[in-house]
Amino acid sequence: MLIKFIKKIVAKKNNRKIALRKAFRLSLDQYIDKNYEGDDLVQAEPMPTPCAAPSDSIPDACAAPSAPMQDTPAMLSASSSAPEPKTHKKFSGFRSEAKESYTESCFEDMEDSLCASSYDEKVEELERKLGERLLHTSDTFSEYLMYLIESKGMKNSDVYKRAMVDKRYFSKIKNTKDFHPEKIKALCLCIGAKLNLDETKDLLARAGYALSPCDLTDIIFSFFIEHEHYDLIDIDIQLEEHGLECIIG
Repeated sequence: MLIKFIKKIVAKKNNRKIALRKAFRLSLDQYIDKNYEGDDLVQAEPMPTPCAAPSDSIPDACAAPSAPMQDTPAMLSASSSAPEPKTHKKFSGFRSEAKESYTESCFEDMEDSLCASSYDEKVEELERKLGERLLHTSDTFSEYLMYLIESKGMKNSDVYKRAMVDKRYFSKIKNTKDFHPEKIKALCLCIGAKLNLDETKDLLARAGYALSPCDLTDIIFSFFIEHEHYDLIDIDIQLEEHGLECIIG
């Protein structure tokens, strides 16, 4: 039964990897088509040589225009109808995006000022959470994990399935107060319980671990946790892409 489950997970991972690579190629091609001008660039024509001082032989480029001056308005109208340069369009788009972002931030600030009356309620909520956290300062890894799962209203089964941890292993953690898991298992359980970065650091510390900025596995897990992307298959793909040991077989 376990072997069948592992095979199913490995097949799902392989399918996801192919899909992610196809999506990456597609997005990259679209980006190149949109931004890279390549052979479409036209070499600018050289500027005419400035006219020399008047002499007996006047160059053709400096000769008086043979065409009558009334043709000038037609030339101006033709130049005004020329297409807008691509770079101008690009920067115009950037400006409109910046303006939209600025407008949204203004509305957000307005909402914050309107919600100032709820400040006391927020403070009370923070004090309640702090008091609750202080009650668990002496918790072991097992006790604190169970507390976090309960406080988030999660089911144990959902946590160990998302963490890809065996049910018996999870039961051992739950029923053994001083259980000391491997670091990779602890990281997987952080994903399974959908912990934020602070909760992850706190839980790992209770097992004697820390997130290292020099460890590539820790960095990948931190990145996914920070961006609230709790999918071990995607994490495993990134571990494999960076030449690290995979979680899934």
